[in-house]
Amino acid sequence: MIPLKLQLKNFLSYGPDLQTIDLSTYPLICLSGKNGHGKSALLDAITWALWGQARKVTGNAKADQGLLRLGQTQMMVALDFEFNGAVYRVKREFAVTYGKPLAALDFGMVHSDDTFIPLTDKTISLTQDVIERTLNLSFDSFSNSAFLRQGQANEFSKKSPKDRKEILATILGLNQYESIRKLAMEKMRQATTDKTNCMISQEKIEQELQQNPEIIAQLIATDINLTTIAAQELALGNQKKEHSDTQKQLFEDQKKYQVLAFHHEQLNKKEQEHLNLFQTNVLEWKTVHKKQLQLPDPKILETQKQNLINEIKEYQQALQKNLEIKEAYLKHKEQAQQVAHKLKETQAVTLNQKKVAVERLLIEQQTIELALKNLLKLSQETEKEKVQNNTALTTIQATLATQTALLKKHTELEKHFERRKEHYQKFLEQGKWLTSELENLEQKKELAHDDDDPSCPLCEQNLSAARKRFLKQKFVEQETFLRHRLQRITKVVKQLKIILIDQHKELETSKRQIEQLNALQIKQDELSRVLDKLTHVLTEITLNKALHEKKLHEIAIQITSEQTALKRLIEQEVTLIEQNSEYSVIKTALQQLENEAKKTTYNQELHKKAIAQLQTVELQLAEYVQLTQEITLQTQRQKIVSELCTQLKQIRAEKTALEKNSKQYADLPFRQTMYEQNETELTNKAKELAHQKELLLSQKARLETQKNALENKAKEHKDQQKIILALQDLMYDYQAIAAATGKDGIQALLIEDAIPEIENEANNLLSRLTNNQAQVFFESLRDLKKGGSKETLDIKISDSAGIRPYEMFSGGEAFRIDFAIRIAISKLLARRAGTSLQTLIIDEGFGSQDEEGLALIMDALYKIQDDFSKIIIVSHLPSMKDQFPVHFFIEKGPNGSTVTVIEQG
Repeated sequence: MIPLKLQLKNFLSYGPDLQTIDLSTYPLICLSGKNGHGKSALLDAITWALWGQARKVTGNAKADQGLLRLGQTQMMVALDFEFNGAVYRVKREFAVTYGKPLAALDFGMVHSDDTFIPLTDKTISLTQDVIERTLNLSFDSFSNSAFLRQGQANEFSKKSPKDRKEILATILGLNQYESIRKLAMEKMRQATTDKTNCMISQEKIEQELQQNPEIIAQLIATDINLTTIAAQELALGNQKKEHSDTQKQLFEDQKKYQVLAFHHEQLNKKEQEHLNLFQTNVLEWKTVHKKQLQLPDPKILETQKQNLINEIKEYQQALQKNLEIKEAYLKHKEQAQQVAHKLKETQAVTLNQKKVAVERLLIEQQTIELALKNLLKLSQETEKEKVQNNTALTTIQATLATQTALLKKHTELEKHFERRKEHYQKFLEQGKWLTSELENLEQKKELAHDDDDPSCPLCEQNLSAARKRFLKQKFVEQETFLRHRLQRITKVVKQLKIILIDQHKELETSKRQIEQLNALQIKQDELSRVLDKLTHVLTEITLNKALHEKKLHEIAIQITSEQTALKRLIEQEVTLIEQNSEYSVIKTALQQLENEAKKTTYNQELHKKAIAQLQTVELQLAEYVQLTQEITLQTQRQKIVSELCTQLKQIRAEKTALEKNSKQYADLPFRQTMYEQNETELTNKAKELAHQKELLLSQKARLETQKNALENKAKEHKDQQKIILALQDLMYDYQAIAAATGKDGIQALLIEDAIPEIENEANNLLSRLTNNQAQVFFESLRDLKKGGSKETLDIKISDSAGIRPYEMFSGGEAFRIDFAIRIAISKLLARRAGTSLQTLIIDEGFGSQDEEGLALIMDALYKIQDDFSKIIIVSHLPSMKDQFPVHFFIEKGPNGSTVTVIEQG
């Protein structure tokens, strides 16, 4: 992992302005600046972006909120880094909105054209897993190998042997063996579970197989019962045969009885038909005989008919003559109307022309009068509006004349307010900076008051008691000065705030007055334009009134002339028709036809009455003709009645004989009842036998199924015995794999194999740091008092005083040992496939070294520079800073820390 570009905002001491730090072009970098100005914060930003953890807040319940700059609500860190030839970008954000913390994490690849390919998962935790799988490195492994944190150079050395082995396992990528071991253990547990299940199944099968003799005995008993049922079914079949013979005889007798009943029914129908025919013929003979006695003489009817026909002819002739007179009258009347219509049409054209001319003039007169009325109304409204606008304009002008000094006063007030506001902001920033300085000073005082630690809290150099008292006095003086200055600024800020609030209220009032004046000025200009327009409108209205009045006088003269001519034409219309000769001749003919119509006599009621009497006579004659035919049939009806009487007597004799013959079948209902009872008993008995047989067959099928199932169970028992043996072998195999890939197996061998490489690298560097006076080696096995050995990872140091444990060395010596071990582990991590770590970070820790030790460390750093793509050192020691070609100088101001790149050649 090689950091290329770091961007951060509101992170620890860095302010709201986005800081972009380009790390790509410098292989060896020194971060320098005063303590507390934000050097280590840059390294915290890198670890927080990648793992969400930073040195100062690891394990805190509100870790992210502790990194947020004081007084801010949102922070962001973005890191571009190179890994295995590809460039990635991780961006982590944190915000507090309405007291609720919100976090976001984005991760993806960056192409050469700066296009971003997202690899972000659904949640932050899943995205974090993607980042760690990509790097194949956790925060603990990074902080124990390539990142020497401030005051934690011995973080690897001070851990327990077990923790050291776990760190080395992570660095060496042994997690895959642990995954294999877990998978093998899971497979072994699954095989154990399968074996247990098989054994439980075996016991169950053995219990079921014990039921086999009982099932065979039940099968034999079921076969015996089925034989008994078969014998009963045979006896029942004989009974059913006898019952069938009885059924046949009963059906024969029922059939004969039904034939007799059918014959009797046919005789009843025939008797009824003959009786109905007898009654019909007797009724028809009586009806015809009655009509024959009541019918009038046909000769009288013929005479009445002839008289009525002659009378109807006379009425028809009178009607014809009356219709001819009416037709001639209507014809002449139509001719008279046509002549009058033609004369009226000729006269109407002239009249319509005159009427249209008069109406047109009247409409024009009304239009002009309406226009004059509207002009008068518009003139009055315009005059009224002009007076109102003049009054309003005078009032606005008077108001504007009295408010000229207000604008000048508002401008001066606004300038004073802005100057005070600018001073207020500056004092606030100074107050925040002083508060931050006091907090830093408080931490320094706490470190300086620690009597058990003789080293400097800043550079870790050993200090005398007098020097520590001097530092305490100096810190007290600085605190007094800063607190006095903070009190003065706080007092000034409070006073300024009160003044600003009052001035802001006064300024708001003044602004509202200025806005009112501007509105009045705009209204004044608008009223002036409106008055000019109204004056122009009044002039146009006066001209239009004069023109309309002149035209109205001319139209009144024309209307009088046209109305006189129209009156003369109306008076001539009546005399024009009466004097026409053709109209006079037609009118005389109409008078003659009216006189002739009065002489003609025709009674419509008598005509209709004669027609009705004729229809009645004709109906009576028709009835006589029909009755004559019926009279000829009377003799035939008498004969039919006699024959029907004879036939009815014969039918009644046959019915008596059939009733006597049917008495021998009187017991058929009883026989039918007995047959049905016998049928029910046989059916129930057959159903009972069938049900018993079905139950026995079902029981036999169930027992045979159980017998077959037990046979299959016996076969399954043998198969499962083989499976259990195979699972036992599989359990032994997975157990062997788990043991081989466990911490005491392949992992221990690989760690054992890597330890000489770490020792060799550490000793090469330690020999240069101690002038070949010390060497380090690791013990991976420890002998136990009870015999045997135990896996461990102890650190032993060999120097001129002999072999001693790591814990027996002083601060300066221990730092050189820690430094050599951590560099060795980092180089191992950089060479191992799957991690490809190419960055080394050292945060402070050089204060325990003397001048010679610092020179040796710098010499070692330059020699291992080729082993890493990038080395980042954090130091405030002048002797260290001067030996680096590139400085990233961090300086803290009121708006936060800033980074400046300084190249020394």
